[in-house]
Amino acid sequence: MIKAGLLILLATLIQAKDLRVDQAWTLVQERNDGLKASQNSIRHSQSVKEGADSMMYMPSIDLHGSYTHLSKPIDLDLSEPLNDFGGSLPFPLPPISKEDATIDLSEKDIFLANISILWPIFAGGKTLYLSDMAEAQIESEKAKYELSRQKTFVQLVKYYYGAEMGRVYYETRLEVEKVFQKHYEHAQKLQEEGQIAKVELLNAQVQYDKASTETLKAHHKFTIAASALRMLLKEQEVKITSPLFINENIKTKDYYIQRAIENYPALHLLDSKRKQTSSLVGMERGNYMPTVVAFGNYNLYRDDSLISNSAPDWFAGVAVNINLLSATGRSEKYEAAKIMDQQLVLLQQQAKQDLSILVEKTYNEVVLYLDEFKAIDSSLAMAQENVKLRRIAFNSGLSTSLELNDAELFLAAKKTERLKVAYDYVQKLSYLMILSESSEQFMKMAASGEEVEI
Repeated sequence: MIKAGLLILLATLIQAKDLRVDQAWTLVQERNDGLKASQNSIRHSQSVKEGADSMMYMPSIDLHGSYTHLSKPIDLDLSEPLNDFGGSLPFPLPPISKEDATIDLSEKDIFLANISILWPIFAGGKTLYLSDMAEAQIESEKAKYELSRQKTFVQLVKYYYGAEMGRVYYETRLEVEKVFQKHYEHAQKLQEEGQIAKVELLNAQVQYDKASTETLKAHHKFTIAASALRMLLKEQEVKITSPLFINENIKTKDYYIQRAIENYPALHLLDSKRKQTSSLVGMERGNYMPTVVAFGNYNLYRDDSLISNSAPDWFAGVAVNINLLSATGRSEKYEAAKIMDQQLVLLQQQAKQDLSILVEKTYNEVVLYLDEFKAIDSSLAMAQENVKLRRIAFNSGLSTSLELNDAELFLAAKKTERLKVAYDYVQKLSYLMILSESSEQFMKMAASGEEVEI
């Protein structure tokens, strides 16, 4: 079992790609589809912002063209009024026929082409607020991206160092199995020489079999952890080169709380939402303001009819509209927008309080794991010394295999406990860093930290 396990581990490492935790993080940011989707959301919001800006500074210019076919031409028959007028004169006039007194105003087919311009000059500040809302939406999407990025980073740390812990634990179990194999082989010789009872030999064999089973379990857990990491990185094989670490260079709790309030993306997200609600209040207030629009029109083409020729070539003007009474519920909408804005203010205050509590809790857990790690060192040293003494005593026939096995198992348990505490410390440290600092700061602490050796 030991040789097979070593061969499997060696074959995996030979085929694997060396990858530090910072390199793994770079790969995740490049390949993670969720992060790519968040980046697309940012670009979409930027496009919306550009559209809002164009509404604020650019007029609307339209080119119109039309063709109209009438059932009959438009004309004006003046024969009747002219004849009535002639009849009132003191001297008689010959009657005027309809054909002679009809004026053609248009043909049956009418062609028109013109350019119209509509330029809002003032709309109660709505265009400015609309642009501000679009800008705040960009900030909102960026904050969402950072939150998604931080969540992915915590996941990477969990998988990366989880795979590293699985590898080290597997190697530890291989060493334990090797030790129990030697105990068993040595017990066989001692039993053959009559120095120990058969029950001692059987106990050594049972412990060796248990150790082999634990090694298989450790290998299975390591395989699962490594597979999860490979899937996250989208790599075939990965060789972890950043070990578990301990870094006691921890600043004060108040420092991390203050940094969290300044940097945490969730607060930035609430800030952007607050900007949007403030802009919404301004837009609803703008419904009470007058709107001023400049307009103009220029005829590009018209036919030779009398109506067309009598129309001006162009016209321009300014229109003002003041809504005195509206059935759209604008006062209710205005009040609702103000309530929403006040709600965001309260949510911001509560979020800062909750974040401070979360940072304090995480900080205390990091410090607790540091203290626990240092406390295990003395127990580990005692367990190592105890194993040495039990080996000497067992080889001299002064101790039973059961006592030696207990000593070996206690040492393995302490190594495993130390490994687990280091992993928990790294996990909590990564969470503290993304709450208050950044993933880059975690990388610096990982590079300058003390490697955990088992």
